[in-house]
Amino acid sequence: MWKDWKVARSNTAPKTAPQTDSDPPRAAYLVGRLERAVRRRISETLVPFKLSVAQYTALSVIRRHGESSNADLATRAFITPQAMNEVVQVLEQRKLVTRRPDPSHGRIVNLLLTKRGIEVLEECDAAVRRLEQTMLAGLTAPQREAFRDALLACAQALEQRE
Repeated sequence: MWKDWKVARSNTAPKTAPQTDSDPPRAAYLVGRLERAVRRRISETLVPFKLSVAQYTALSVIRRHGESSNADLATRAFITPQAMNEVVQVLEQRKLVTRRPDPSHGRIVNLLLTKRGIEVLEECDAAVRRLEQTMLAGLTAPQREAFRDALLACAQALEQRE
């Protein structure tokens, strides 16, 4: 029976023209390729600081948004709250963040950067900035600005549907 369905399906499946080398790659593919390359290179860049990409992202989010709960960090770092718990534990052990009860909600604990956390983050930022400069080196200043604007517009367009 399975064979019959498979044969029937293959005979009725719409035929699509194979993609040729002259067809430009899809934008979604290019974004994914860039994301993987950037993530890999950031990961390599952070090795001397003994930080993962998730840990670096968490520190960056806290600096940008101020005191943050574990749930807020997880959402902004694109990982689950459970995974963020593990990230935060390591950051606490290294004394890069500290916890403080939220004054407006008894069950929420906010995270904030320690002095050491700020120092490590600044060193990481300098290294990541150099990586970004390498990535954007082939673009003119107006192209870099247009690239950032286009990425932001694309992200916002997809986030509006969530």
